[in-house]
Amino acid sequence: MLSLFPLYVDARIIHTKRLESPDLVSQVLDFIERTIEAPDAGLWEFRNFQNKHCYTYLFHWAGASAAAKIANHLGNSTLVERALTLKQRAADGIESCFNPELQAYCSYVGGAALDASLFQLLTMGYLSPNSPRAHTHIKAMEEGLRARNGLFYRYRHPDDFGEPEVAFLVCGFWYVRALTHLNRIDDAIRTFEELLSYSNHLGLLSEDVEPESGSQWGNCPQTYSHVGVINAAFDIWKKLDRPAFL
Repeated sequence: MLSLFPLYVDARIIHTKRLESPDLVSQVLDFIERTIEAPDAGLWEFRNFQNKHCYTYLFHWAGASAAAKIANHLGNSTLVERALTLKQRAADGIESCFNPELQAYCSYVGGAALDASLFQLLTMGYLSPNSPRAHTHIKAMEEGLRARNGLFYRYRHPDDFGEPEVAFLVCGFWYVRALTHLNRIDDAIRTFEELLSYSNHLGLLSEDVEPESGSQWGNCPQTYSHVGVINAAFDIWKKLDRPAFL
């Protein structure tokens, strides 16, 4: 839905024949409706358990949000209502992952494990910068998942390989983006520069970094890490003075 959204609403796209039918939007909503309460292995593809993951609910929420905007653009009130109903169901799922003791959203319903993917609750627009929960959530993630400097673990609970030993670089860039959404721009820039220091002599980043030594682990170069650089840099730029010609 997020990918399709510009095809329906961006006036610069002049080929409109594909947009005459809402069928594709309806089909995606069918899929969300079928799977919204299904336990899964989550973003990190856990091999030894399944849960109702907050990250999954977040993307159901984002997909339904985009579907509602497309349906509104098409003037299809029935489809709008259906998308908004699923959006609310997804939001209810996200809220069921909120842990009052930690004052943070956790990896799955009823759990207490933090998950760095949930920095995206801010960048995806679910949590407003003015929401108290946005600030307590980020504080809990900083305290529970930060390895050192700008490095963050994906999670700290054991998986089928044991407790994670290395920091996953893209999580640090998700953190930078969350900081910009909270208008903590100085913190975002400092953290961004710290993360860039883990690149090799060619300026390339790996998948993971071993926090103590700063050595590169995992796949290298890693697409996720470099996409993280681009997105984080763009978010920082949006908060700073832009060149006049842009």
